[in-house]
Amino acid sequence: MYHALYRKYRPKTFGDVFGQDAITAALKNQIEKGRVGHAYIFTGTRGTGKTTCAKIFAKAVNCLSPRGGEPCGECDICRGLEEGSILDVVEIDAASNTGIDDIRALRDEAVYTPANCKYKVYIIDEVHMLSNSAFNALLKIMEEPPSHVIFILATTEIQKVPATVLSRCQRYDFGRIRQETIQKRLEMVAEKEGITLSPDAAALIAQLADGALRDGLSILDTCASAEKTVDEALVRRMAGVTDKSYLFSFSQAITAGDATRAIGLVASLRESSIDMKRLCEELIAHYRTIMLLGAGAGELGLSLSAADRERYRAEAGQVPLAAAVTAMRGLGDCLDRMGRGTDPRIELELALFTLCGVPAASPVTEKSVPAPAAPPQSAREEPSAVPPAPPPRPAPGEGAQAAAAQPCAFWPQVIALSEQSDPMVHGFLVGSSAYLQGRRVLIDGSALFLKFMKTNKDSSERLKGLIAQVTGERYSIGPYQKQTAAEEPAPSRAEETFQQLQDAGVPVEYR
Repeated sequence: MYHALYRKYRPKTFGDVFGQDAITAALKNQIEKGRVGHAYIFTGTRGTGKTTCAKIFAKAVNCLSPRGGEPCGECDICRGLEEGSILDVVEIDAASNTGIDDIRALRDEAVYTPANCKYKVYIIDEVHMLSNSAFNALLKIMEEPPSHVIFILATTEIQKVPATVLSRCQRYDFGRIRQETIQKRLEMVAEKEGITLSPDAAALIAQLADGALRDGLSILDTCASAEKTVDEALVRRMAGVTDKSYLFSFSQAITAGDATRAIGLVASLRESSIDMKRLCEELIAHYRTIMLLGAGAGELGLSLSAADRERYRAEAGQVPLAAAVTAMRGLGDCLDRMGRGTDPRIELELALFTLCGVPAASPVTEKSVPAPAAPPQSAREEPSAVPPAPPPRPAPGEGAQAAAAQPCAFWPQVIALSEQSDPMVHGFLVGSSAYLQGRRVLIDGSALFLKFMKTNKDSSERLKGLIAQVTGERYSIGPYQKQTAAEEPAPSRAEETFQQLQDAGVPVEYR
């Protein structure tokens, strides 16, 4: 029967484990000196060797003739554990055995001494999948374990494991395996299997593996099943990886401000069944690479072939650092909106339009629109749907605020809408007027109303919401500074009511 490469070449000793030298050295030292703990937890991303090291450790502690902390692989115990005929090492998949009954059965069984080995070893994979009650049951036996029991917990999500469990384990963090290390291992396996593996293909597979050696071996296995000569083109075809040159086409179009070209690329890729969310993620990663190389930090978490690195260096010379940061933020906001259920293609097109229409060095937000030219002083036009940008705020007392403000045409609609949604606010708004000053609505109301809005943040936010419902835009609000006493508006109905209560001796507090 054919064995997959990742199974066939699974390490049998700590010396065969790639990329985890510090961890394997510590485990061998414990076994050699006889200082074996009763509980361990191995954490890290997939394919980094957690379960493999747990199995090697279980063999080494039970080996009849260990060699420098390594299992000999020849004694009856090593052969029996390798063949599965000895049942003192138990592997449990916590993803399918999550309940308390499963852990209770483990606890009842653990009290019995091993049949053949010195230690009974329980390897619990994906331990974070256990329920809270199961964790509590496991904790009980981990607090006072029998001397012949060793627990090895493995997880990819350490944050989900209770602190009470972590505090009783020796913790080992398995890091992602470096691309160079994966490439070296792939070349060794290819040589043993008689596979012709080109250096570019090995580098691409190592890059696609993303720090997981098992994934790299699986990709190599897939490619070798098609042809014995594995080159970069075959890897791209079998792994479903397309040439990433379209990412450079996007960044070049954005730098040139060519929105038509950028939208055309989206349409072309969508016809090729490229997922829009995935494309957005790729563009963010693309600009991250440009940013890191442009900032001189190209070795921080980048897995690139020599050819791709040179291409990105050239691109970083064309894209300003600020533009790369702006693009990442704009695309990140776009990805967030995609997650809320809106059409991913439309959101991506809007983000690209924004990035192409705004200068590269300026920040991009959802409402980045060019400010219209200021109207002449003599003009008395009604405010448009998009009000002009606010002028610099004048110093208090200069009267510049009142001079720059224009009557707010939509204020009667806000008052009418408040009658249905917020009668209290409506009582204050009756008889009031408002003025527009850029992105602010200045309310000409009584002192009582202004004090109420200042102290009652909820009502202030509701009033902003009413304005947004009428205009479709978000405005800030503030008081209208009157120049003369003659402009003082008539008291509102709410003010009259409160004044009558005060005159009658009823204490009134404004919140």
